Amino acid sequence: MEEVTINGRLRLVASTWNELTRPLLLRVLGVLYSPNPDERQLRIRLLAVLLQVPLATVVLRFTAVQLCQIKWLTDFVLASVGLTTQLLPWVRLPWRRDWRRRRWWGPRESLRNVSFGEFIFADAYFLAYVTGQQPAFLDLLVATLYRPQRRPYRPHAATYGGDRRQDFNEYLVRRRAERLTHLPPEQKLAVLTWYRGCREQLETDFPLVFEPSQQADVSAPGTTSWGQVLRELSGQAFGTLKETAQQPIRLVLAKMQDDAHRAKELARQARENAPH
Repeated sequence: MEEVTINGRLRLVASTWNELTRPLLLRVLGVLYSPNPDERQLRIRLLAVLLQVPLATVVLRFTAVQLCQIKWLTDFVLASVGLTTQLLPWVRLPWRRDWRRRRWWGPRESLRNVSFGEFIFADAYFLAYVTGQQPAFLDLLVATLYRPQRRPYRPHAATYGGDRRQDFNEYLVRRRAERLTHLPPEQKLAVLTWYRGCREQLETDFPLVFEPSQQADVSAPGTTSWGQVLRELSGQAFGTLKETAQQPIRLVLAKMQDDAHRAKELARQARENAPH
């Protein structure tokens, strides 16, 4: 958090995506994804959100010098996304779509409790959306990650696995996406932004695993290169195909990182030992 004094008043202002609150995140995304004439207007609107003051206050009461001095507060929003904290642990439909206002629960921070099988589908829909900007793929991404609460939900039981969501079932995703399409746009964009930040963190943590050529087959996520990895890993360290798909994504990526590092080391040794 940054401490900023403006007109004699000390304000605490978020300096990273992870320091935002749920309401602030939704408001920031509302500004980012709405029409803005130019970067200056965009920064002024973001300043109003981050400082939690009316837009009129920024426009009418802040001098040009003050705006120039504090515009850097918006830099992190316009830079790469670093959101990995789960600010939307749950979402729910508007009451006119679900009068019971049931909650749909999402993963933990940094995709901690996302399975490899779940990740295969989520990543395919994510890549498809950022490539073609078709809303249906964003709905499918949300429906993959957000699911009803498991029953019974006993977080203090010895058998609790750390995930309050129902187990991932690929055959229910499209039907659930038809319902979650009615979520407010800002909430869908928040899920997208959070997943993008978590994926960038995975790319940093496991650089040998992620390839720029990674592409999504949106018609059949199981046929992507991730699906090929699943088939290659099954029957080895993690058991059957189903057991491998149920492993935490970070555990699978860690093994892939180790295997890739070992392969590079063996290739290096082979080059050194090759006859000249």
